[in-house]
Amino acid sequence: MFDRFLRLGEGDQTAEEADRIRAVRLSVVGTSTPWMMAANLCNAILTLFAFYGSPSATEVYVICGLILAVALYTSASWWRHRRRGMRERASLRGTIRAIIYAAVLSSLWAALDVAAYHSADETQRMVLIALTVGMAGGGGFALATIPPASVVFCGTMAVGAALALSRDPTVVGAYLFVLYLIFAAIIVRSSLAVCRSLTERVRAKIAADEQRDVINLLLNDFEENAADWLWGVDRDFNLEHASVRFYDQLQVPDSMVLGRPITTIMPFSPVGVDGLDCRENFINSLLARQSFRDQDICVELGGELAIWSLTAKAIHDDAGNFMGYRGVGRDVTASRESRLRIEHMARHDPLTEVGNRVLLSEDFERAVSRYERFGDPFSVLLLDLDRFKQINDNFGHTGGDELLRTVASILSQLRGETDTLARIGGDEFAILHATEDPQSAAILAARIIEKLQQPLTLRCGSAHVGVSIGIACAPIDGIDPDQLMRNADLALYRAKTDGRNRYRFFDSSLDAAARRRSMIEQELALAIAEERLSINYQPLVDAQTRRVVCAEALLRWNHPTLGSVSPGEFIPIAEESGQIGAIGSWVLRQACKDAVRWPDHIRIAVNLSSRQFLSPGLLPLVETALKQNELPAHRLELEVTESLLMETTLGVEETLVSLSRLGLRIALDDFGTGFSSLSYLRRYRFDKLKIDQSFISDLETNSDSRAIVESVIKLARDLRMSVAAEGVETKGQFDLLRQMTCGEIQGFLVGRPMPVDQFEDYLRQNSDSVQRLYA
Repeated sequence: MFDRFLRLGEGDQTAEEADRIRAVRLSVVGTSTPWMMAANLCNAILTLFAFYGSPSATEVYVICGLILAVALYTSASWWRHRRRGMRERASLRGTIRAIIYAAVLSSLWAALDVAAYHSADETQRMVLIALTVGMAGGGGFALATIPPASVVFCGTMAVGAALALSRDPTVVGAYLFVLYLIFAAIIVRSSLAVCRSLTERVRAKIAADEQRDVINLLLNDFEENAADWLWGVDRDFNLEHASVRFYDQLQVPDSMVLGRPITTIMPFSPVGVDGLDCRENFINSLLARQSFRDQDICVELGGELAIWSLTAKAIHDDAGNFMGYRGVGRDVTASRESRLRIEHMARHDPLTEVGNRVLLSEDFERAVSRYERFGDPFSVLLLDLDRFKQINDNFGHTGGDELLRTVASILSQLRGETDTLARIGGDEFAILHATEDPQSAAILAARIIEKLQQPLTLRCGSAHVGVSIGIACAPIDGIDPDQLMRNADLALYRAKTDGRNRYRFFDSSLDAAARRRSMIEQELALAIAEERLSINYQPLVDAQTRRVVCAEALLRWNHPTLGSVSPGEFIPIAEESGQIGAIGSWVLRQACKDAVRWPDHIRIAVNLSSRQFLSPGLLPLVETALKQNELPAHRLELEVTESLLMETTLGVEETLVSLSRLGLRIALDDFGTGFSSLSYLRRYRFDKLKIDQSFISDLETNSDSRAIVESVIKLARDLRMSVAAEGVETKGQFDLLRQMTCGEIQGFLVGRPMPVDQFEDYLRQNSDSVQRLYA
């Protein structure tokens, strides 16, 4: 209770805030100390004169003498320390000293009432009443920034007034005491209000100071490390002026270049940028006499190549005549190299260094564009290693990784120079093959099969692996990249069912998959109507505290005859048939209904398909699901995939903004695969990035994977997003991710997907933190 009283007025402050604000509050009281002591001195002297010759004069003189002594001592102490600056922080000792001072002074004034009031005449009583009220008001307001001291001062004065007036048998004494209590309550209430107001101002000042410090730090860093320089030329493009950093870059004094044409000053390199002649391109930009921005030129300084980025504004006089350029330049060599490295990592598989889905998708679009413009046919070969799992089990992940690198190297040697090779899955590769007829694709497939059926020498031993290949040709089997990939996948499935280690072209006879697809579509409609679908929940755990913070809703379908149908099989069918809307609505409502029973700190994550996301009914559906189940919006997390972001319509951005306004969280799922692009993070706002498990699987053995994961975590942190890692299966992966300050962990290590009743048992067993890691 005493500690709470000392901290009166600090209820919503952190410990660091309280120390800093307390220093300001004490400083305010210290500033008014001389005026407070002057008031005590004057009032004590006036009291001495008022009670001269009174029956209680002796007691009054003693008390007033003590008041004078305290006031003089305090004033002298203030005078000695008046030049000290305000402290940055103050402990509770400062508050305690203020309370003691308040208690001493108020006790002396209260004692004066008790000692003199009963024997005082009417004039002296008026003096005492005026002193009591005046000192209570003055002291209470002077100590307003320290509420405990203000309360003690007013309370002690109230006790003295009560004791003095209790000896007055008249009703007037009672009235005066009641009036004083009302006055004291107003003083205390006003003191707390003044304290709150001061606290808000100090908090605002602290925030402003911190922001100013950050800005100053950034400005200083810019001055010390920025590579920018200013330059200006006249109407004939002769250099008029430039900043010192420009001459430092050229490594020549200003006297040697001022007045000379800037086109002769720039140390152009014969090497161009993006295939363009830098000198010619720069001269053309100048001759256009129009502003230009971020024009890269390649320069050679001291035998080393560098890239400068130039921006210039065309200057015209009042008559519109061209007067020259004013511009800025910077050395972007490091940033361009970093960007190229990041772009390379985003488009290439970190394990095998061949392309990934992003590169394949981009080259698919180029191939389609070439066909539409020039009629150039092409084909796609989908490859799947036949015995990879067996080799992976025999030689471990290290051997499996080495095998994948060896296979990627062989495929790189066998493919054509204009072909695109990409790793699109664990042991799946795709080749986008430029061909004049399907026979060329067949020859390439036969060469690959012949090469890969031979034993491959690895560090851990000899591996026998085969490959199955499915081929789809454009325009025979379609033009759309997704359609071609699906058709190639059907052909690959036929190659596997025909005995593996062979290739097959897609043709219309591949209808077994189509029949199954049709059956699944019909049965799925019935399952939706009869609510035979179910949801499993997989926990996401805070990497630092091991506390369950989220659960991902995973749709499951157990058919009476088909058995357990994979979501990867029936979800695409649901999207194509238009049933995904009904499924998604049910999943969202059921997930919210289940989640509302869980602890308040656990969020529920629900995946959105592209069709469902672009549906105009998504927003009202989310609002209704939250309202009907009384689930707070911040506990709902919606996951979208990168393929969705390829939609360049305004609907994507507007939907993301509208969902964010509801207060829920948006997560970008499987980041780093599919159609990854840093431009998505710049254009759209996400609350969380989920790192795909393909980067986590070899985290312990692959330095490139670690570098990418660490970069993504830092990128997310810099963009004020949380980050989650999927597919964590070993304690080593878990420990590495903790060291990288990854926010959340998801995978079999912390919990498999489970029905809602098992998940709730899991929550009860791990209420504080996940006790068991299933490594």
